[in-house]
Amino acid sequence: MLVCYLDESGNTGRRLDDLDQPFHLIAAVIVREDRIQEMNSRIHDLAFQAPTKKTLIEYRGSDLFGGRGQWRGVSSHQRIDEYAKLLSVLSQIKAGVAYTSIHKLGLAKKNYIDPNPHMIALRSLIERLERWIKQPHIQVDILSRRALLVADENHEQERYSIDLIKGMQSEKRYVRSLNRYKITSDHFVDGIYFDRSERNNGIQLADLVAYIINRYLTIQRYPGTEHWDTMIKQLMHNHIDGQLLT
Repeated sequence: MLVCYLDESGNTGRRLDDLDQPFHLIAAVIVREDRIQEMNSRIHDLAFQAPTKKTLIEYRGSDLFGGRGQWRGVSSHQRIDEYAKLLSVLSQIKAGVAYTSIHKLGLAKKNYIDPNPHMIALRSLIERLERWIKQPHIQVDILSRRALLVADENHEQERYSIDLIKGMQSEKRYVRSLNRYKITSDHFVDGIYFDRSERNNGIQLADLVAYIINRYLTIQRYPGTEHWDTMIKQLMHNHIDGQLLT
């Protein structure tokens, strides 16, 4: 079975005019169940050796990159080096990465009655994962072509997410898409499982991935400080690009 760890970045709810966070993005880190123990072991070892004053409880992309929380006082060089080590776990465990992003100002211009960027992004991401899983060359045995969704607890979004996925699992229709796939969530086990991020390394890894991808997309439209933009690009190109689903 595949476990798809989900996390988001840039969530401002239904406020679509926040220029500091122009994208709402959901990322998935896809791990085979037989590689989860290795993932946990590698992240645990990095956390144990982290250059923080106290034992690190949880990795958060915004804190690690920005030097906040437990990373306050740690040099930028050490933080970026730590970020690179964590993202390198993706290739070490042969994890896949997928994401969808919603440009909020663009969504606002479409005049939806009740625009919800999180739900739009989540549905788009699940459809993309479903298309990828059902490709015959991805997995050999049928059981390996089943996936479980695991996301961070977010009480505001949990009920919407559960209802969305159950609805998709019951759909038997074609959805408008470039490839005219029949988009249901037939290959997903149950609905969506929610866990606390501080006790789930997969969700933490998804958070780290989502933050970098979101920052990368943002600087394409709204460049920032050259030094930090360069760091974002390096983390993206060196550690995430090669893991993106094809």
